Parts: sequence; C-alpha cells; structure tokens
Amino acid sequence: MEGIAKVEQVSEHVNMILRYIPYVQTNFVLGLDSDHGPEPFELTKRFVDRTPGAFPGYSLLSAFGRAAPLNLEYQRAGRVLPFPFHFLDNNHAMNVKPKHYAWGDFYDQVIGLTRYTFSGRAIVNRFRATTATIPRWMNVVRAVSSEGFGRIKYHTELRRRLDADPQIRRYFDQETTEIPEFYVKQVRRDLGPLWQWLPAGALSHDHHAYLKTEDQQPLEQARAGREGNAAAG
Repeated sequence: MEGIAKVEQVSEHVNMILRYIPYVQTNFVLGLDSDHGPEPFELTKRFVDRTPGAFPGYSLLSAFGRAAPLNLEYQRAGRVLPFPFHFLDNNHAMNVKPKHYAWGDFYDQVIGLTRYTFSGRAIVNRFRATTATIPRWMNVVRAVSSEGFGRIKYHTELRRRLDADPQIRRYFDQETTEIPEFYVKQVRRDLGPLWQWLPAGALSHDHHAYLKTEDQQPLEQARAGREGNAAAG
C-alpha cells in the first residue's frame, strides 16, 4: 500500500486510538532513502489534515554510531557527516546526506512541512480535535515552543546559511570536516560557564569508526566509490 491510500489507512487507525487515548504523538523520520521529491512531505501534510488530534513529531534521519547495521552502509557510501554529538538529537542536525535531495531542496521541504503543521489553522484544528483539557493545551504549548515555532526558526536560519555561509556550505558538501562557527557558537551558548571546561577536541569524533572496526573494506575504497558515483551522476 502506498501514497494517499496508506495515509488514509494510518490516519483511520490513529483516529480510532484517539477515541480511547486522549493524547497521541505520531513520529515521522524525514530524509529516508525511500523518499523522493515533494510527495512524502505533501502526504504528511494530508495526514496532518486527516488526523488533527495527533501531535506530529518530526525527526531528521541520523546515524547514531553502532545503533544499526544500516549505518555501515551510510559510511561505506561516504554519506555520514561528523556533526558533534551535541547536535545529534534528531532535530538540530542531520548527519546523513540525503540520497535523493540536495541539501537546500531538502530543508525547503522540511521547513514547508513544519510551517504547515504548526500554522495557526493547524493549531486551532488540533485544539478542537482534542477533548481533554490538559492534552489540548499541551498541544498548543508544544506548537508555539521550541518544538514548533522554534524549529521553524532554526531550520529557516540554517537554510539561509546554506546559501550565504561558505563554512556551512563546505561542511555540508563534505569538502571539510572543520566544525562551522555557527555550530561552535551554539555549543558555547548552551554550555554557558561550563564551556571553559570542555576538553580540546571534544567537538570532534571519527564518524567512520564503525566502518573501520566492522568492515574489511578500506575507507579509501569507500571514498573512491563515492567519488566514482558522483562523477557518473
């Protein structure tokens, strides 16, 4: 089952659950290798319309070290970026290069979906569709806080920097592994007075460590394969 038919089926199930359980969050992973073009994002918008009582949670595809064997495939293909652990929370950074999207196009879709989900209309629909007092206000608070408005602001700023900040562009294009100042400043701000105690090199790690310990294929071959694929494309 695919497309709108799957949306309708899942929406029906979630709406049924909502009749018995007052608060339901539906989680989506954005940027999966199976995604192509605008359709996955547009279908998710249709789900938001058909299931107004559910709170959608959006996560960016992330590879967490040895968490899954699939991470080896991402590393073999040279698609894993060395984002500091500080940002690997499924939202502040996506450390796997999308397979079917340019970075700018991907973030355009993410921003469009997030704005749709936390628009005034969607917030009101979610409020009306939730009958219990505490859950309905929780939905509102989450929408106008860092989970909704905050992420729209963050993704929009990052999208702007993909065009305007050479450090960001080179980092996302894997031309350098040097952490852009945009991210360093965020860690410094988040840690506050604890920043001075952060050990030298703490923001860096070997993002191919899993591959090096588990795979017999030399990293140089993986890189050559990635460059060959880029040339063929």
